[in-house]
Amino acid sequence: MEENKNDDYSMMWEKFAQAKSSTYLNYKFNPNHRVGLTNYLREYFIYEFLEPQKNDVILDFGCASGRQLFAISKNIKAGYGLDIAQNFIDMANQYKTERGINNLFFQKSDIDQIPFADNFFDKIICGEVLEHVFDKDIALRELLRILKPGGILVITVPNMNADATFWGRFCRLLKIRKFVPITVFSKEELIKHGDAHVREFTKKTLMQFVEKHDLNIKKIQSISFIDGPKWFEFLLKVLLHIKIMQIAIISFEKILTKLNLFFGRQLIIKVSKK
Repeated sequence: MEENKNDDYSMMWEKFAQAKSSTYLNYKFNPNHRVGLTNYLREYFIYEFLEPQKNDVILDFGCASGRQLFAISKNIKAGYGLDIAQNFIDMANQYKTERGINNLFFQKSDIDQIPFADNFFDKIICGEVLEHVFDKDIALRELLRILKPGGILVITVPNMNADATFWGRFCRLLKIRKFVPITVFSKEELIKHGDAHVREFTKKTLMQFVEKHDLNIKKIQSISFIDGPKWFEFLLKVLLHIKIMQIAIISFEKILTKLNLFFGRQLIIKVSKK
């Protein structure tokens, strides 16, 4: 039964990646729509927290089509991307080959059996993964196994399943929204469910989780605060297609993040291994 569950889970992501792999190189991170704005901001702060250096060997677990590693490839020694879906890996390798990038390497992998030696990586990105995996403790222990002592791990997760904004909290108060974990793993169920999350995090539970694994918290912030009903999302999309307004909105969002407010849609945390 457990084996069937794992097979269904893997197939769900394989089919998802087959349909979406190209969007993870551009559209999903393009700040001209609400989802793109959130992902653009999340990516921006991942780079800021990671502080890539010329001698760094970096892993991006859950790399999708490899976009984050491509963005920093010229600033690091080597980068490795792992993902559960072969279709994502194929897209990353195609992009890499077309552009002649020689210091990045991509392969398929589950998070509970990562094919690297202990203490291999200087830094690790784990973006939008821990809300999806069956056992978050096994996942984090495996990431820490391959991270060097003193190494940096940057994690991002949705904050209250992306309902931590003022609007999201209001909707939860009115019982319009609630968190429901996905329990059936198929492409059809993923589309119906909307996010395929098996758990949600808050600032408190995320901090408790990493502290339980004896990690030093360097920084934690919330990201992406502008939110509202469907008509507001339409208005936001219109504004984001006007370049000067897009720049102003992005700048405003970055200021809110720097203020350490914790009602944003996403959480990002930087921890170090003792």
